[in-house]
Amino acid sequence: MSLSGEVRSWNWECFHRMKKNEIKTGRNKPPEVRTREQIEDRAFNRMLLWLATAAVVEVVMVLINRFYVHTRVSELGIKMPLYKVLTVFPIAGAVLFVLFLVWAVKVRNGDSGKDGTLQAAVACGFLCMGIGGLLMRNLETTAAPMVLAVVPGLGVLMMVFYLYQKEFFGCAVIGGMGLLGFWVYRTFLSGAVYYGYLALTLVIAAVGVALALKLKQKDGVWTIRGKEIVVLQPGAAYLPYYLTAAVTAILLFGAAGAGGCCGLLRDVDYGCVAVYPGGLFHLKIDVKSKDRPHRIRFDGACFI
Repeated sequence: MSLSGEVRSWNWECFHRMKKNEIKTGRNKPPEVRTREQIEDRAFNRMLLWLATAAVVEVVMVLINRFYVHTRVSELGIKMPLYKVLTVFPIAGAVLFVLFLVWAVKVRNGDSGKDGTLQAAVACGFLCMGIGGLLMRNLETTAAPMVLAVVPGLGVLMMVFYLYQKEFFGCAVIGGMGLLGFWVYRTFLSGAVYYGYLALTLVIAAVGVALALKLKQKDGVWTIRGKEIVVLQPGAAYLPYYLTAAVTAILLFGAAGAGGCCGLLRDVDYGCVAVYPGGLFHLKIDVKSKDRPHRIRFDGACFI
């Protein structure tokens, strides 16, 4: 036998030994450890579905930005057909969103054993395409940078949802809406659009605060029709969300007022650095072990 044949045979034997040891080790694990690993694997797979959806939506938005918003002179013949297509985008996105959302609910409530994450992710993807297409068609270069930044941001939010504690996900949502509010203010100069967005952000923050107060009384358990659902773990940190919601409201109201440091954002470029509550109250969490954080880490600067 040649030297290369002996090396291949030795590698194949080592592979089989490693595989047998891996199977033996897996069988020797306690049932609760194997169950936890299976739960974590399923959660990771769900996260990948959301990230894949965000990636597809981002590719579509990049193509619209390239061939519609920044059309070259030699490509002007493409812009008119794209305008007609983008006119249908919001309607098609809304219809497909409803259809896939109903499908997701049926799958989740069915006997197939699936949770409908794929259908829910596709439904949200169509909704994002419809909204993004509408904004890029009407506002073009004004909305394009925001749309191209928000779609990956939504993917990051889903990563936070699956990898971090749920209370930090709430902080990330409100913090992200606050940062987006700065862009709305800078673009529309505190017009009716900004006040509408401000009202929406405040309503969502207030609902989150009310929900947090109720969950704190029930130790993180939400009861629906006699069924108890564990939303937050016992001993969850509620204070960071309260502070994030409060500072977000103060900053957005400051932008709408006559003065305030946030009002300066309309006169500076997007590359500025602002102190924002989304990073002020970052929870220090071990992602692998998902241990409860023992302290709040100050982490104040984030880029907008």
